[in-house]
Amino acid sequence: MQINEEALKILKNVELFVLDIDGTFYVSRQLVEGAQKFSNLLKSQGKKLVFLTNNSNKSKQEYIEEFESIGYPISEKEIYTAGIATAEYIKKQFGPKKIYLVGTPSIIQEYKRYGHEIVEETPEMVVVTFDKTLTYDKLAKASIFINKGALFIATNPDLNCPTIDGPIPDTGAIASAVSQACNKKPDLVFGKPDPRILEMVINDYGLTPEKTCMVGDRLYTDILIGIHAKTLTALVLTGEAKLSDLENTPIKPDIIAKNLGELADLIISAK
Repeated sequence: MQINEEALKILKNVELFVLDIDGTFYVSRQLVEGAQKFSNLLKSQGKKLVFLTNNSNKSKQEYIEEFESIGYPISEKEIYTAGIATAEYIKKQFGPKKIYLVGTPSIIQEYKRYGHEIVEETPEMVVVTFDKTLTYDKLAKASIFINKGALFIATNPDLNCPTIDGPIPDTGAIASAVSQACNKKPDLVFGKPDPRILEMVINDYGLTPEKTCMVGDRLYTDILIGIHAKTLTALVLTGEAKLSDLENTPIKPDIIAKNLGELADLIISAK
């Protein structure tokens, strides 16, 4: 583990831990080493633990069921996804909108829950998500609507999503295809590392960045969003990032831990 004295002082006062999911809390639906220990410690100390993922093809209910399947039940208020947070952000900033949504049926239902009207003609906005039901017709319509003046929003920048068989196209790749077709970059790319989604989480819990720690396994999303939002940052080495990755990057976490169990030990030592 690596941590400096200043970060240790800040860690002592952290009240909210925001965790990435895959590669940080579990891998292939198996809890990582120390995940339960970390969770139990936070509960015993009255600290908050919430999850923040860039995944934009699942509803909150689907995530609740997924966590239930690994023996770790969570509530709806403990999970934030880029896809659904984008729907909330749009409503707060612009009000309910007519949206052409490039997304799965479950994500369409989530947007309707926030009062948005999902339309097939004359939308005010085009929102691109990680759509596993993607068709050429959806790409064509999105491009045409954007060319006609609809606001262009992507829920997250990820170009690919890791699977056991190899990477597959994610939201960033789909949005890139639309961008190339209509010669326009998205007006807004939500999700990590854009700080707005983390700021939403912090505000929902009535806390400040100084009382928050962002924990994850990716430097360019999990750690960078924490830096942008001015929270404490902790990198765990149970997913994508390796120690060698830190040698040639300007993105430096405040804390480096082998896993969540080691991070739990640091929290104990900070008391």
